[in-house]
Amino acid sequence: MTTEWYRLEEGQRITEVYTKYSIKDFWQWWLGGETKVMEVRIKDYILIKNVAKKLNLPHSPSGIYVWTVEQLKLVMKEVRDKATIWMGINSRKQNWNKFGKKSFGGTDNNVRQIDVLFIDIDRVQKEGPANRLDLENCDKMAELILERLATQGWNKNYCKICSGNGVQLLIKFDVPIKLPEVIYVNKSSNGTAGYFESNDEFEKMKRLIPEGIGSDILKFSKKYKNDLGVEVDKACFNIGRVAALPFTKNFKYGGFTWRGIIKLENGINEGLSDYVLSKINNITLYKERAVFVTKGLQNRDKIKKGELKNNILIKYMLENDLPAGMRNNYLWFQVKCLLRDSGIDLNSEEFRKIHKDLENKYGSLPANIPDMKFSFDENIVNKYFIVNELKPIYPIYPNRTKRLDMKIDNFKWEDIDKYTLIKEIKLSEQVDMLEDIMLFKAYLREGDISNVDKYAAFLRSCIQKYGEKTVKYYYDYVILKLLSYE
Repeated sequence: MTTEWYRLEEGQRITEVYTKYSIKDFWQWWLGGETKVMEVRIKDYILIKNVAKKLNLPHSPSGIYVWTVEQLKLVMKEVRDKATIWMGINSRKQNWNKFGKKSFGGTDNNVRQIDVLFIDIDRVQKEGPANRLDLENCDKMAELILERLATQGWNKNYCKICSGNGVQLLIKFDVPIKLPEVIYVNKSSNGTAGYFESNDEFEKMKRLIPEGIGSDILKFSKKYKNDLGVEVDKACFNIGRVAALPFTKNFKYGGFTWRGIIKLENGINEGLSDYVLSKINNITLYKERAVFVTKGLQNRDKIKKGELKNNILIKYMLENDLPAGMRNNYLWFQVKCLLRDSGIDLNSEEFRKIHKDLENKYGSLPANIPDMKFSFDENIVNKYFIVNELKPIYPIYPNRTKRLDMKIDNFKWEDIDKYTLIKEIKLSEQVDMLEDIMLFKAYLREGDISNVDKYAAFLRSCIQKYGEKTVKYYYDYVILKLLSYE
């Protein structure tokens, strides 16, 4: 009786299971007789740049691009012992970038066609490396999904991979689903940035798998989630997604585990592509939802029909190039809460135009309506501005209204070195600027005239820790509000 792969120690798993297949076997399976470019995804850009230069291969901030198995082997050899490596599930192509040049990249616009249905199965509770039971339950979920697909004959061409701490399935489409071209308008000649032209056909194709067969798989797998303690990652159905690259190491939890192929089938999943494409007419780009008004929304925040572009937050996003970190969660999500509670129709021409303008500027911004448990909060918007050291567009901490007499209101930045009674305030290396401020507040005493000396010492110590530019930003917009108000 053959021992199941997940019951084997990793060393045995490598010799008895993973070695049944080679890199060449996997590469030829992924190609499927076509000529394709694979993105080898690496998170370390310095490593990407150095390896790409050494091997004379194209690269982008997200990865290195290969079109032969020999190139893939060379990249793996250079990177495998230094970093975790992923692979773009779908073949890539060159497309225009924001600088008006054609290049490879990790965005949806660089996906050439949809080659596979990707299903990523992982533990619900992720604490430390996966044990044998975790891997067994991931494998059980994978087999349940394959059995369900088998009812339509769609389990004849697939690759099952142990990703290190879970299981991934790559289900090959019988006919690759071609993606429409996205037109880039280069406006650099008049000093403005270029942008991708609105293309509803492309947007629908992007959502074809997540809202079609992907949604079906999520519903099916949810029935077994509690019993097995594993789940399908809903983000795996995005066309630009990356998967574990077999024959590489997954560096995690202070060590690494090997990734390998458990099974490779090379038949034909006849009719799978047609089934997926048959759902294209079910996709509505802008779904109309019932509108509810949140009582906490201030009248000054409500957006009137015909005045979307004048809203302070939308206007700011349109007129400025904002950093990506937290932008969708802290700004766009708050815009959607405002739209919902202002009763704005997402099918209106006004919204669709502004939405496209924002997507041309920032990339994909989902137009789904937030759950009613979420409401608009100026503090969340301001948190994005504070983290990125931008001038806040809303009043800072408006809920702090009770004034405290801390004797620091008249302190001036240029007087920072005039107060030398206290040389420095010891700061912890384990906390950030906001936490430092709140810890320092506990050191102050209301009405104490010596607070100004403490304040100057605190600012000098912060400059040593964070740099003058950062501390001056917090001094201008944040510190006084936190220290002088309850």
